[in-house]
Amino acid sequence: MNQRFQNAEIKLVSKQYAENELYKAVNTIGLQLENELKEFGLCPEECFMETLELLSEIADKGEEILPEIENFWLRKENEYRRYDRQVSVDEIRKSVGIVFGFAILAIDSSRHRFYRYTLSEQLTMVVANHKWDGWQATLGQIFSVPLPDGWFDSFLNEVPEDEYQLKLPKELDTHKAKTYFSKAIQLQYLEVTDDGKYRWKGTDNKANTSELAYFLGKVYNYKHTINGNAGESFPEDSLNELFGVKRLYSSLVQVYNAKKPQRWRSIIDNLFE
Repeated sequence: MNQRFQNAEIKLVSKQYAENELYKAVNTIGLQLENELKEFGLCPEECFMETLELLSEIADKGEEILPEIENFWLRKENEYRRYDRQVSVDEIRKSVGIVFGFAILAIDSSRHRFYRYTLSEQLTMVVANHKWDGWQATLGQIFSVPLPDGWFDSFLNEVPEDEYQLKLPKELDTHKAKTYFSKAIQLQYLEVTDDGKYRWKGTDNKANTSELAYFLGKVYNYKHTINGNAGESFPEDSLNELFGVKRLYSSLVQVYNAKKPQRWRSIIDNLFE
């Protein structure tokens, strides 16, 4: 069975969201569902974070999410398939379906007609269109888990209009940057300081400029080759200023030129899968 979430990530999520009602709901049957996925696996913490990602998109777009639901399913299915192409299509679909199932459970708690009826029905139809063996029984298991009435409405009120209200200089302000800065903050790799700057805390709570440079390289589409950067221009000066460090580009090149990939690279890579 694959393990995409590392133990450190599992501990961080379980600690940070211990009192979250949806996390508790996922945990109610999460291990059981993970055990049913013999090839792919989907631990409760990964399932919860994937569900939050979908719910955040829904919260951000409201009714505009409807034409994008099918594409969201396909992107997630293709992403899961890339983890291991030996995993059966049926199990990949079941994994995505479990995430959709918990998202449906969440929005079914809403008191708003659009979410509770229209969107819930549309999400269920997408699951049915990509059904796997025993899909109705799996959804039945998920829907039997209790979630407080109005939970999704509270979630809507808690989601900032601007992802985590991140403030970035104009030249650094991209949707991708806000998405992955937010993920890094969720996992406590990154924090916003009191003066509005940013500080890299590290994947093991040890600040490491090389980790930061590698993370930012992926955020701003750096592509390493023997002839230099083949991707987008790396905004080193602005990033040095934002994080209060020096020579980020030099650190980034050194990461890729290392004889063996650093152990922490796979942890950061997981953020972008």
